[in-house]
Amino acid sequence: MNPSAGPSAAAPTPDRDHLPPGVERPAKGDPAVLGDHRVIGRVSRDAAGTVLLGTDTAGAASVIRVVPARLADAPEARARLEAEVDRLSRVRSLCAVAYRGADVRAAEPWLASAHAPGLTLAAHVAEHGPLTGGMLSALAAGVAEALAAGHAAGALHLALDPSRVIMSPEGPRVVDLGTVRATGQPLSPARWAAPEQRSGDPAGVTGYADVYAWGALVHFAATGTVPSGKPTGSVPAHLAPLVGRALAQVPEERPTVLEVLRELTMGEDPATAVSGLVAAEWTGVSTPRLRHVGRPRRTVAPFLLAGTAAVLVGALIGGGALVSTVGSPVGAGGPDTDDAAAEAAGEVVEEERTGPAVAEVPEDVDAVVADAVELALAASSFTTYDRLYTNDIGDQTQTHYRYTEEPQPAMSRTVHFGPSTNGELSFGEDLAELVHFAPENTGVIGGGERRYFRDPGPGSPETEAPRVLWEEKLRTLEGLTAEGAQVTYEGRSTIGDVEIPEELLGDVDPLERGGHHYTGTFDHRFVGLSHGPVEVEFDLWISEEGHPVRFVAVGVPEPGALAENGEPRSYTQHLDFMRFDLPVDVEVPEPTEIQATRP
Repeated sequence: MNPSAGPSAAAPTPDRDHLPPGVERPAKGDPAVLGDHRVIGRVSRDAAGTVLLGTDTAGAASVIRVVPARLADAPEARARLEAEVDRLSRVRSLCAVAYRGADVRAAEPWLASAHAPGLTLAAHVAEHGPLTGGMLSALAAGVAEALAAGHAAGALHLALDPSRVIMSPEGPRVVDLGTVRATGQPLSPARWAAPEQRSGDPAGVTGYADVYAWGALVHFAATGTVPSGKPTGSVPAHLAPLVGRALAQVPEERPTVLEVLRELTMGEDPATAVSGLVAAEWTGVSTPRLRHVGRPRRTVAPFLLAGTAAVLVGALIGGGALVSTVGSPVGAGGPDTDDAAAEAAGEVVEEERTGPAVAEVPEDVDAVVADAVELALAASSFTTYDRLYTNDIGDQTQTHYRYTEEPQPAMSRTVHFGPSTNGELSFGEDLAELVHFAPENTGVIGGGERRYFRDPGPGSPETEAPRVLWEEKLRTLEGLTAEGAQVTYEGRSTIGDVEIPEELLGDVDPLERGGHHYTGTFDHRFVGLSHGPVEVEFDLWISEEGHPVRFVAVGVPEPGALAENGEPRSYTQHLDFMRFDLPVDVEVPEPTEIQATRP
């Protein structure tokens, strides 16, 4: 690795109060210092440990992976760590982040590398769309150069995916080289792994696995999708044959990563060719703005009477720290001098935010929930998986929601209760058209094709439109901001299950879903039941973009009622929100397909 792989001299230097997007203040228990690195933030946590942001004695930003003792103390683990660190220290690369030191003998070993500012490739494609032209060629060559440099030193990646490539202003930067072999932990979702990695035989995994991942990564960069079989026609002609060979199912039928690099640079000196390509073609990528992560505080509303303001301000100053209504302190010590004066004058004090609250002040539950509801309501498309169930075996109702504005506004609600399936569809301007649907009666569970009709028949309960019902469920999140709610911010975590129907999930790996995690208790009304609000325990995840991801509430709305196992009957409301502003198909029938009454 080369020190030039770090951020440029012009890049802003993060500190404890000014951090890059997605990086939070250190969590309780994170070390303050690791070797020559002062810890200023927490980047993430995964199967291989915690990733922290630090600065070294020269002021350069560094990314530090801390390996938990439970992994480090496994048989041969430290020897494996030491061997991999030795390999990484010998890597010299333009497009792999530079090695910055390690301590494999610490109680919790750590490994530091240069910090590359920028979005991940995954985030860049989500925000700006697939890469084209010279940018795509520079990415393909740069990633191949980083892998080739690693392989030359004996270091494999084995976890290359769009989250392991940073779109820095100076070019693509590959991170986490060698981490899988150093820690013995898988990092990348299975869909990015080579076939031999999925076989479960480590002995058969070689550098060819990185070549497969390179092909999948370039395919994603060019198309925005994970390859399935051969490359799609969206991969440019000059790259498609090489990507196709890289994705061969048999490892030995793939080129080596050095052969990939030589083909991309047309036989020129790889270092010179890649440097020139990046200098000429890498455009439109800037250093993300640092965001202020000082002590979060709530907005102070103007007071109607100056006398009342003086009394309340005096009480707050005399009482010390302000306390959040959700039961956790929102700051220690007093506010800045200017802010204190503004508050005393009854002015609104509010820190400027450039993105969703969860990215800047995740502890501010009121702001995070308000953003989540607002973003969900404004989305041009989404899917939602809603389950309401008890602890009685088989007592479960599943409801699937789909919404899109293209090619016309349409929203469906499909309800599954045991073998029974039915639903409603709203479509057209303002979703004004409402029809019901049910599968054709074929005598088979699940039925046949849908049959659409306007009148559900006598005795059928009156049904609200799907959008109204969905919004009612979404707005139950607002109960977390009510007086008496107790909310704890748990940091980031993944959910780690595969319960969601594939047709709702789309291309998202269910094991990757997660975000900022909140837990606690509040008064919740189970939508779909006649019972009033009841105290529940809940879990809520909010994505980095501010959308709701999962909400689970568990409570006992019928005191005294028992489940089959003799325990109090508990109810669970389980909501999964997905595919915001991504393509969603909602079937809309032709007018001739809609019957007047239920067939």
